[in-house]
Amino acid sequence: MTEADRAGDRIERTIEVQGIATHLFEAGPPTAPPLLYLHGTHLGNLWLDHHRLLAQQFHLFAPDIPGFGLSERPDWMHDMSDYVLYFRDLMAALGLERAALVGHSLGGWMAAEIAVWYPERVSRLVLSNAAGLRVKGVPMADIFALSPQRLLETCFENLVAAAPLIPREINTDYFVRLYAERTTLAALAWNPHYDPKLARRLQQLSCPTLIVWGARDRLIPPAYGQEWQRLIPGAQLVMLEGTGHMPMFEVCEQWVAHVSAFLQPSQPQEVKSS
Repeated sequence: MTEADRAGDRIERTIEVQGIATHLFEAGPPTAPPLLYLHGTHLGNLWLDHHRLLAQQFHLFAPDIPGFGLSERPDWMHDMSDYVLYFRDLMAALGLERAALVGHSLGGWMAAEIAVWYPERVSRLVLSNAAGLRVKGVPMADIFALSPQRLLETCFENLVAAAPLIPREINTDYFVRLYAERTTLAALAWNPHYDPKLARRLQQLSCPTLIVWGARDRLIPPAYGQEWQRLIPGAQLVMLEGTGHMPMFEVCEQWVAHVSAFLQPSQPQEVKSS
């Protein structure tokens, strides 16, 4: 483990898991309920407002998923089972015997798989605009066919909210990193772009689950949020108006309020759609 760097409201460090130097942010009171946050595609190595707000109430761990941000993906890591086993070991390395999982997009798919295979490690589950399923007759956008600019336009209703994702320079390093991250995504979601067995397995989930979706999601349409709710016993669904695939960017406080209310163990409450 490398020496931690402190930056005001957070600790930034690297921890070795299965030989992978994993970059992560950690923040929040150590005595607060633990929360493992799994980011979406191209959203590694970012510390943003929704992280800060979650860390006010939880002991937050936000790793870069291998293949994204500053965590390299080894050649042997090429399917979802490799990632599930990796996250099992990451949680052990962080001392997280049991934690809440919050996952967005690709990270939502991974969080759901972890909850399926290691239910004893997951106290509560939040899936936001999650990939991983197929809804017949409702195609997802083909992320591999989209240029970086078109992808932003597809994911955001308000492009001003995308400012943290705009690179300072469009140079060779940027394109090398983009290629590497899309290669990782292709290894997981090229063909098929979902887990054919996940839908059946979700029906065995027993942990409390919240589905949060942007009502205008053009990348993974809202029908997928409804499908997650249908498949997971007792799952609640919140559909947020005025936002699409990136609600934690566009309606950050609203998104965090729903997530935090659901995760608070001492204050269980029914979450209502907005």
